[in-house]
Amino acid sequence: MSRTISRFLLRSLLGMLCLMPLWYLLAPWLSVPVFYLAGEACSNWFHWVVQYERTAATGMLTTDLRVVAASGARAGVLAPVVDYRLQGYGVVMLWSMLLASRPVRLWRKLLWGTAAITVLQAVGVGVDWLNAVVNRSGPDVLARTRVPDWFAEAIAFYFHFNLFVLTSLAPVLLWALMHREFVVRRMK
Repeated sequence: MSRTISRFLLRSLLGMLCLMPLWYLLAPWLSVPVFYLAGEACSNWFHWVVQYERTAATGMLTTDLRVVAASGARAGVLAPVVDYRLQGYGVVMLWSMLLASRPVRLWRKLLWGTAAITVLQAVGVGVDWLNAVVNRSGPDVLARTRVPDWFAEAIAFYFHFNLFVLTSLAPVLLWALMHREFVVRRMK
């Protein structure tokens, strides 16, 4: 491995270690557009969504779907909650890689990259909410949503793919697309 790549990896790692606490503190504000996009999409596409709300770095999707506990003693309205910090750390990865590679027009790339990651995070939050509704709430709730079984399966697949792969891989791919010259120079 060349010294340039070693320095890049070290700067990226140090950048992540420095930026992560800052991102954690800013998470309540960085989560605003993520929950807005996810909440508006779910509210407009699914008739059983009543509202969504954000409190600090968590978002709750309130539905009109009633759930009954297995014992039958308790019933309530289904309202899954998602923590932005589980979906949002990719932006720190992107920022640290961009700062470590020092591309031309850094601020523009930080802005556009953050916007792209925000959209991907919103999709992840929406899918997390939907997974809680159609896959973790039981067959009665699934039947009341009137979504087809293949949709529930697709949501389950994307939920796991996003959780284990895309959240970490998307910032790397986005960085490579935005800073191709760095990648090409190091491939020679």
